[in-house]
Amino acid sequence: MGNPKIASLKSREVLDSKGRPMVEAEVLASDGSMGRGTCPCGTSVGSYEAVFLRDGGERFSGLGVRKAIRNVQEIIAPALVGTLITDQKKIDGIMRELDGTPDKSRLGANAIYSVSVAAARAAATSMSSSLFAYLGKMNPSFLPALPIPARNMINGGAYGDRKVDFQEFLLMPVNAATYSEALRMSVEVFYQLEAVIRLRFGSRGLAYGHSAGYAAPVNDPAQIIETLLAATEKAGYGGMFTVGLDCAASHFYDEKKKRYSFRGEEIGRDEMIRSIVDLANSYPIFMVEDPLEEDDFEGFAALSKKLKIIVAGDDLFVSNLERLKRGILLGSANGVILKPNMVGTLSEALDFASRAIGQGYFVIPSIRSGGDAQDPISDIAVAVGASFMKCGAPRSSERTSCQNQLLRIEEELGSAARFQSFENLVSRLNR
Repeated sequence: MGNPKIASLKSREVLDSKGRPMVEAEVLASDGSMGRGTCPCGTSVGSYEAVFLRDGGERFSGLGVRKAIRNVQEIIAPALVGTLITDQKKIDGIMRELDGTPDKSRLGANAIYSVSVAAARAAATSMSSSLFAYLGKMNPSFLPALPIPARNMINGGAYGDRKVDFQEFLLMPVNAATYSEALRMSVEVFYQLEAVIRLRFGSRGLAYGHSAGYAAPVNDPAQIIETLLAATEKAGYGGMFTVGLDCAASHFYDEKKKRYSFRGEEIGRDEMIRSIVDLANSYPIFMVEDPLEEDDFEGFAALSKKLKIIVAGDDLFVSNLERLKRGILLGSANGVILKPNMVGTLSEALDFASRAIGQGYFVIPSIRSGGDAQDPISDIAVAVGASFMKCGAPRSSERTSCQNQLLRIEEELGSAARFQSFENLVSRLNR
């Protein structure tokens, strides 16, 4: 059947990896093609993210999503039935118009994004295409590339059980020839991490974090970095990994005082920048994410000038094109974290990534803390030719699923599979 259209659309309440309700949308096209989509939710949420609509009240402790589901079935579905399934921009545009708010607070980003993903999957099925290839066709300069995995091995901040300021401590392999080799190397390091933590901090230092890695055993970034590097040595990969930090600085910033509560002290922007620079000069850190609070575009610009590493904005940009434009104008950061649900539709997320790449920014897609095995982030990462992908520790199904999907894509691409070269990324920084 030529030019298949959306024939029906329904939604339901399912559970994410944290046991919290989430929206699942199901789109059926007139040719029988079907796609499902869900919307993940972060534990650490930026102030400028599109709104995740929850019900409130006592049911599921207020976390239910029946309101968002009604919005899919009563408002979105009637407007989309009959729309060409392969016109992703039109589908997403209709939903944005129906919502009519800048942050998707009327219908809920969880309702809109779930439908956006479901429609894309149905369209890819209709075209007998992989999702990454279908999404890639929206970009005229599409050149698929498998990202270097960035694994959140030790969890702090909102993800840890103890008081640790920084939120994520990541390891990234720097000399693997393929994605599958990079995956194996980093998983083998993870195997050794428990023993290293026990050796350095005793059994009391060993606990699981809220993001599938180990909880940070101490509130000292230097000691945690040294622990990660010791695990790489123990696995036989000394000198073959670089470190990434997600500071999530907004979560220990006091807006009234204009100060950061860092390691038990109140410090200002300049001292925070100095702390990051000292760490970057002392250890093989290649990426630092959200080192300053989410409105400090000028501070991000100042830090970016001091370091020859990736300075990435997550809460700073929230995958929003208008905030990215401001960052470009001020020279804030040189990398962006791509979390499509933050902006609410696939089309907007892909436009954001395209503009960032066009301006020389490194694009780093990321899973969210609470999601499921359906997350399309791996396909999105390949579709935009991402530099890295934050895929979590190799534990828990929603995280291993996205990593396994990259293995499938690598296999599908065969000899055409292009793995990001760390040397090329370094040369980009030195231009």
